[in-house]
Amino acid sequence: MKNLPLAKGKKEYLKCIAGEKITRTQAMKAKCYDCMGYFVDGKMDCKSESCPMFFYRPYKDKGLMA
Repeated sequence: MKNLPLAKGKKEYLKCIAGEKITRTQAMKAKCYDCMGYFVDGKMDCKSESCPMFFYRPYKDKGLMA
């Protein structure tokens, strides 16, 4: 896990799985990091518009800002 690329949500995710307390915002970043497969393919935008956190995603394409 520590060798994965640095991306938004990584440090929050590591804190969470270590059992540390994190804020709601940190939890949202950690969830995106987890859901996007730890961004191992690159820091890409999420295309899942049905996700409740879609408008808070860490990487946003200009065309999907809605």
